[in-house]
Amino acid sequence: MRAVFSTILLSSLGSTVLWLLLVPDFAARTHSDGLVGLLGMERQVLGVVGALLVGVWADRGLVHRKFALLQAMQLAMAAVFLLSAWVDAAGPGFILVWTALRFALVGASSILAYRMLADVSGSNSQGAVLQMVTSPQGAMVFAAVICAAVPAWTADTLVVALVFDIAASLVVMASLMASRQKADEGTFGFDWRNVLGRGADAVKSYWLPELWPWNLVQIGFLASLSGMMVYASVLAERQDLVPTGMAFSGAWFFYGLAFWVTAPLLRDPARAWRWALVFAGALTACGTVSAVAGGTAFAVHMALYVVLTFVNAYWIHFTNARILGPAPAGRIGQVRASMVFYLGVVFGLGEQFVGLVLETSSGLLLLDLLHVTGGVALACALLVIRTRTGRALVPAG
Repeated sequence: MRAVFSTILLSSLGSTVLWLLLVPDFAARTHSDGLVGLLGMERQVLGVVGALLVGVWADRGLVHRKFALLQAMQLAMAAVFLLSAWVDAAGPGFILVWTALRFALVGASSILAYRMLADVSGSNSQGAVLQMVTSPQGAMVFAAVICAAVPAWTADTLVVALVFDIAASLVVMASLMASRQKADEGTFGFDWRNVLGRGADAVKSYWLPELWPWNLVQIGFLASLSGMMVYASVLAERQDLVPTGMAFSGAWFFYGLAFWVTAPLLRDPARAWRWALVFAGALTACGTVSAVAGGTAFAVHMALYVVLTFVNAYWIHFTNARILGPAPAGRIGQVRASMVFYLGVVFGLGEQFVGLVLETSSGLLLLDLLHVTGGVALACALLVIRTRTGRALVPAG
């Protein structure tokens, strides 16, 4: 399991370092906030599309070979981009198209990575926790440090990012070929004839009866914690305690760190439930403190943002484990793809909504009310579910 864990983490680290260094380079090339926003939207949307496309494919076996194939495709794309950069042919249009294809592969890889971790750990729930730690979100804790150091070393940051991505893909492929896996049966063919139907099946898998009511609880959690990156961006721009770039990079660092720190809290199921209540209370407390502090107390808001990253990470771990635990063994790839879809939709719309709200004079107060309401709702949902579960376990008579 340690070898698979390290392999997937390295794969995520390659794509995450590439992304964090690509964005500022693209912004400097285009001098257009609109194009930078389009680049970010492509990453989110195409990542979800890639996940949906391989949901059924991941459930058909030969997962290690399929993951290696996607790594080879990512390596080839990085090599093409590097060659284009050397001959000065990588214009904005090329970068936008390349980013769309590259992060569709990242989204697809995440579903195969989950299947690998679930298989090797022997638990759908544990696989979900491990996959989030090794995902691009979890890899952010290391990528943020690397990306903060690269500009101080060289001005050719994009070249360094592409070389790093190529090296990571090579090591991952070598690791997959060197590892001795049990006989893995299944179908390797992708079957392009019914791509839309398989994507629709993955989307619908989120609402399987076995996943109730945690699927609905997760949707509520995602809505109550939407807009985290917009919140971080606004704080980084308006505060004057540290340089804006350092403040925003620090936000990404804590976002990744939170997934690592909160993962061990789910080892004991009973304690995991209590921790969920604690973090729901922390969400309510953050909204209350923020409302009392006001919109100009940026030091307070920066501290609250750090706390919210831990709330966000724990509740992602907690609800992922609760949803994937009872998921049918033959459909866990599709269920995981559906979770990526709904997370992308809710968080994507939430970023836009919170961004518009924060432009108004009372925007921060509305965000505080969202956090307070979300924390109370999550705590109530936990108490109701526990009460009903306890009643259901009492023997008749």
